[in-house]
This record gives sequence, C-alpha cells and structure tokens, in this order.
Amino acid sequence: MQAGRPLLIVPDGANWLDLRSVLVAWKGAPEARRALADALPMLRKARDITIIEIPEGDDDGSAATARATDVAAWLARHGVAATARIPEAATDQTAAAQLEKIADEAGAGLIVAGAYGHLRFRELILGDVTQHLVTQSARCVLLSH
Repeated sequence: MQAGRPLLIVPDGANWLDLRSVLVAWKGAPEARRALADALPMLRKARDITIIEIPEGDDDGSAATARATDVAAWLARHGVAATARIPEAATDQTAAAQLEKIADEAGAGLIVAGAYGHLRFRELILGDVTQHLVTQSARCVLLSH
C-alpha cells in the first residue's frame, strides 16, 4: 500500500475477475477519490456499477446521497453509467457487514474502495472496513491508499 499503486486483492477460489457488477464504496476522502480514478479502466468494462456511501453518526443520508450522486455524475462524464444508493443506517451492523450485505444483494464481483490507514489500536477497538476487505471479503477488491 505504501507504493502508491492500487492493490487488487483476489480471494482464494476466485478464477476470474467478475466485472458484471461492481460496487464502489464511497467516502469523501482522498483515498476513495484515488481508488475511483484507479478503477476507471475496469469500470468502463463493467455492466452494472453501484456507488454506496454508508451514513455515519448523525448523517441523515441526504448529504451522503448528494455525494454519491456527484460521484455518479463524475463517472458519467468519463463514459461510465453508475447508480447511487445510500443504505438505511443500521445500528446493529458494522460498516463492513453492511458493505458485504449490499455487495451480496448487488451480486458484485468487485468492490472498489479507498484503503484507510489508522493506528493499530484504533483498528482493534473499532474494527476497520479496510482490514475486513483485505482479510475477509469473498470477492475481489481494488484498494488505493
């Protein structure tokens, strides 16, 4: 991750990179913007692209919807059709669990996400979506840091 290049993680048992459906896990951070730009060649080959942002804290979802819609508009300017989707806030699930559930529902073969580095202590206490995507995802993941 320190090399400044995207990282494609392929889970055990994967025989091919399924680009029929791609899920973009959006968060308005530099890592997410970099991941989206890095994934653009793959996204141009994908059939169905869904952009999601999981609302955090007191976010009512309207700001997340606006951000995801902006991402879809940016992709459209690059010849890529995408749909924005903001899930209901789920207090009984972690962000990683919500992301996996949505990826399952969409039939996503690839998740595109920014890789966020945190202090190890914080990862142990709060859990970390990046750590989950690297170690536990059942589908291919493209990460950029």
